[in-house]
Amino acid sequence: MSCMVDKKYKMTIIELRNIYRKKLNLSHNECDFIYKIILEELCSIDPIKIALDPHCIINQDSKKIILDSLDPISKNYPIDYLINKKNFYGYDFYVNEDVLIPRPETEELVQWVLEDNININKSKKLIDLCSGSGCIGITIYKENKNMDVTLSDVSEKALEICNKNKIKLASNVKTIKLDLNSKFLPQNKYDIIVSNPPYLSPNEANEIGKNVKYEPETALFAPSNDPLHYYKRIIEFALINLNKKGQIYLEINPVFIKDFNQLLSDFNLNDVNFRDDFRGKKRLVKVSF
Repeated sequence: MSCMVDKKYKMTIIELRNIYRKKLNLSHNECDFIYKIILEELCSIDPIKIALDPHCIINQDSKKIILDSLDPISKNYPIDYLINKKNFYGYDFYVNEDVLIPRPETEELVQWVLEDNININKSKKLIDLCSGSGCIGITIYKENKNMDVTLSDVSEKALEICNKNKIKLASNVKTIKLDLNSKFLPQNKYDIIVSNPPYLSPNEANEIGKNVKYEPETALFAPSNDPLHYYKRIIEFALINLNKKGQIYLEINPVFIKDFNQLLSDFNLNDVNFRDDFRGKKRLVKVSF
């Protein structure tokens, strides 16, 4: 029975579950996991019905949503984009193809900033460069209200998502358009800079997950001839706009750790701490000025 035919008939929640299992080239557990997400997030149907009421009829609108989701999922389209939601540090952020999907490694970057500032009793100004969805800066603000947070990005569409999440998560943060490739002028001074900039080499494109092809390339990849381009620009921004005794917290590419250390030496930055991510890769760094 094809999906086109299925759409013409009344179907039960278990019948649709079985179609998911049949059509997707995944294990039953994986199919069921995705199916439950679609039920709950896009159809407002409690997945418990699969067990408690397997013969309940799914209404036509929900059935269409469920069946229409099969094609993008079969093509590795990220489920987070399909439901326009990604949980990050316990908060549900709106995401779409205009921004990167937040990663668990980045939660560790946020955790580091929060740990270092847990006992502050006065306001600190923090800027999140290359904000994307705003997950870093907004989470830091939600967890520590002494942080005066500014989100920044070159992409107008990303800033729209930042503002959407700012409202969604009731966050008193600012948003500004900032191009790291432009000339920097002295502006607001910050105590903390945090960033997860584009850091993948185009050569790594074939090594990353199949669903990453749907994420914005400009947010993923650094210039092929200069993989540390954005880190250099962030340091140059810091030299102008970071207060004395300020810190930069960065997510970095472990592949280029040797080159990154050389970059730090070129700028005479010696107060540097690295942290491994949960996979044991040297992916996080704090630079103190």
